[in-house]
Amino acid sequence: METSSQLGDHDLAEELLVYFVEHANKECFASCLFICYDLIRPDVALELAWMNDMIEFVFPYLLQFIREYTTKVDELVKDKLKVVQEEKSKEKEEKSLVSQQNMYAQLLPLALPTPPMFGMGVGMGGCF
Repeated sequence: METSSQLGDHDLAEELLVYFVEHANKECFASCLFICYDLIRPDVALELAWMNDMIEFVFPYLLQFIREYTTKVDELVKDKLKVVQEEKSKEKEEKSLVSQQNMYAQLLPLALPTPPMFGMGVGMGGCF
């Protein structure tokens, strides 16, 4: 079991489970689930246990797997919410910037002096 765990060999770990089931060695089955936890697929462990009346020996493994899985899902949801909030914040900033630019664009013509119109003003000297 330890060698399989150190090698990281999924197939070998699952073959060990099958071996322990075939020899009705329930304690070794449970130990293998613990030692090779990262290598064994939960559907394989549950099926072997169910088909061979070893459910009580697979439950610690399943509980740990469910706990780990829900923690990962919770982290993904948390990260997704953070991304959505950041996107909303950026949209608000962009809208505020556009609104501010529009306000300045409306006020700018009022602040600039208007150029004299042709035919009026200085230099005409009473042409009329």
